[in-house]
Amino acid sequence: MEQSLMDLVTNGVVKFNAFLWGAPMMLLIVGISLYFTWKLKFIQKYLFHSISLTLKKSKSAGVVSSFGALVIALAAMVGTGNIVGVAAAVSTGGPGALFWMMLSAFFAMATKYAESVLAVKYREKNEEGEYVGGPMYVLKNGLNMKKTAAVFAIATALMGFADALIQTNSLVAIFDSVFKAPALLTTVALVGLTAAVIFGGVRKIAAFCKWLVPIMAIVYIVLCAVVIVMHLDKLPWAIACIFKSAFTGTAVVGGAVGITIKEAIRYGVSRGVLSNEAGSGSGAIAAAAAQTPNSVRQGLISSSTVFWDTLVICLLSGVTVVIAGDWHSGTLFGAQLAENAFSTIPGGSFFLLVSLSLFAFSTLVGWSYYTAKSMQFCLGVNVEKPVYFVWLAMMFVGGFLSPKLVWELADTAIAVMCIPNILSLWLLRKEIFSETKTYLAGELAQARTAPEK
Repeated sequence: MEQSLMDLVTNGVVKFNAFLWGAPMMLLIVGISLYFTWKLKFIQKYLFHSISLTLKKSKSAGVVSSFGALVIALAAMVGTGNIVGVAAAVSTGGPGALFWMMLSAFFAMATKYAESVLAVKYREKNEEGEYVGGPMYVLKNGLNMKKTAAVFAIATALMGFADALIQTNSLVAIFDSVFKAPALLTTVALVGLTAAVIFGGVRKIAAFCKWLVPIMAIVYIVLCAVVIVMHLDKLPWAIACIFKSAFTGTAVVGGAVGITIKEAIRYGVSRGVLSNEAGSGSGAIAAAAAQTPNSVRQGLISSSTVFWDTLVICLLSGVTVVIAGDWHSGTLFGAQLAENAFSTIPGGSFFLLVSLSLFAFSTLVGWSYYTAKSMQFCLGVNVEKPVYFVWLAMMFVGGFLSPKLVWELADTAIAVMCIPNILSLWLLRKEIFSETKTYLAGELAQARTAPEK
């Protein structure tokens, strides 16, 4: 009886998401990315300059360094969604979902840039003297849309709580698959470790992410490279399968037969947004805390997070699943599908477990910060610690929920976030263009020829 109730709820959320993530939402997210790419004259061409800026220090106003803000954003972005979410996208949308995920992410770099420009421009100091910002402050300070700002903040908090469910749920599933570890043991351990970090505040979160993010990214990239090399003879077939499936929508064999182009696009774009957060505006919350002399500088730095998150890590995950995983069986989903792919190399399951653990932990830390700042916007600075306690409680619940339901709930929350955020980008687009023009006309040229002071 309990299981059928869970199935009923899951099916209801799936149908609701089919409406939310229909053609209008796809056009909204992809359209705003294409628009800003065009109007900003292909801002993606400054990618390598953006990456170099992350390594330069600035003594400007802010709470953490630009690099600190970058790694907080990457910590929140690079989570189990980069492994489990990509595997889920391939299993439900076919290999073609990976193509649409990469294509939408490339243009989404412009959206991420625009979000961060506005976040820094309209940030403010809270009662504790810390710089805070994000789409809710853009809506409030830039457009005087306080009710809409509150809607975004609440949706972000709900997405945060959903993310607590996702990361814990995915980690419990993989620990059970590899070690047959009890869900309770895994959940309690993860909750305890997360609590030890998040109660230290944004500076401790940034310091923690500065060493964790690079290590976990390198470990996972090497792991994917090994799997691909072990199956190198299948690489041409996998690439052809990804491109063919993107435009035909029909899988070759197994349980994935019948996947349409619409489903490939839907799962590719939605999982891409869930991973790189461009369009949802959450990454701009971290950008607003950065020590930066101007908004465009931080916007450029923030745009590089999409490159690392989706165009590098998600791409490697997707190719690995297609090349070695049983994605077409129709019987494996999410964490189980990823584990099946990496188990094709000696010790692969163990190293996948290490990667998932690091990814889940970093995302829990990053999204706890976003959730706390969103609730502070609605209820004041004193709500931070109570929010963290609720966050930890949601993590505990996440260890025992249906994986499919958890992912669908996240899709719901992030769709609600996208609407007010994209509205603010559109209404304030002229300010983004003006800020960009001023920076590119003078400060960018100077930065290329002289060290930053």
